[in-house]
Amino acid sequence: MGDNDGVRALLRRKTVRIGAVLLVLSLAIALTVIARNAMRYRQAVALDEAGDAQGAYEIFHSLGRYSDAAQRAQALVDADPALPYRRASKGDTIEFGSYEQDGDTSNGAEPIRWIVLDEIDGQLLLLSADVLEARQYHHVPFQDITWENSDLRTWMNGDFYETAFTPVQRGLIETVHNENADQSITGASGGAPTDDRVFALSETESVIYFNTPAARSDIGAAPVTEHAAESPLSVSEDGTADWWLRSPGTYGFATQFVDASGTPSLSGANVDLQYGVRPALWIDVAGTGEGTR
Repeated sequence: MGDNDGVRALLRRKTVRIGAVLLVLSLAIALTVIARNAMRYRQAVALDEAGDAQGAYEIFHSLGRYSDAAQRAQALVDADPALPYRRASKGDTIEFGSYEQDGDTSNGAEPIRWIVLDEIDGQLLLLSADVLEARQYHHVPFQDITWENSDLRTWMNGDFYETAFTPVQRGLIETVHNENADQSITGASGGAPTDDRVFALSETESVIYFNTPAARSDIGAAPVTEHAAESPLSVSEDGTADWWLRSPGTYGFATQFVDASGTPSLSGANVDLQYGVRPALWIDVAGTGEGTR
């Protein structure tokens, strides 16, 4: 018994020593983090005072809740709303605007994730990373309809635009002149040109941005939000769904879409079907204020 008591005592002493060493290491790490954050905070303040708002914002934002970093970052964004997006490049995913997505309205809307499809002269083409809604392209079956007069266009540039973005964010969204070409094979009419703030991608854009198996898998196939899945939408085993383009299908009462695997369908589907919606838009990150493409 005496030997056992000695072993237990030795183990207790070793445990205490190990605990003390771990405590010292934890304190050292915490002090190092505090010192590093303090140094980075001072660096951000210096950048801000020197007029480098972009550099200051990125550091303040990365510091999170340290001191008043979050408030300083927000103040910089208030002065220049494009700051969070100015360093974004093609292929990045950013957050912009908010919309109900988790199916629980009591906790408010969730940030919308966008894939940067393109970057041209300080302007970013964004496509929602997720299927945000299930909607008809148009409510009248077998009626020839083009993007100009579709229910989907009305909703995107009306209720969605007003709901998803703050007035400041709307100031970054450009008004885009869309030509709306005819269907490439049958020549079904694409209708008149439109000026849109939010839009569905076209046949041409789907060819440009989903032109490889990787692009179709990584960008064309989109997860369905829990909110959208609550609607009468057919969701694949992978959690993806068909979603509307804006270009005409084989006939005037059909519209093209991208299927759940990310592959565009030129023949399209009847406009009154419930398919997924992935809004697209251009934002100006070079300057502030609404522009026109």
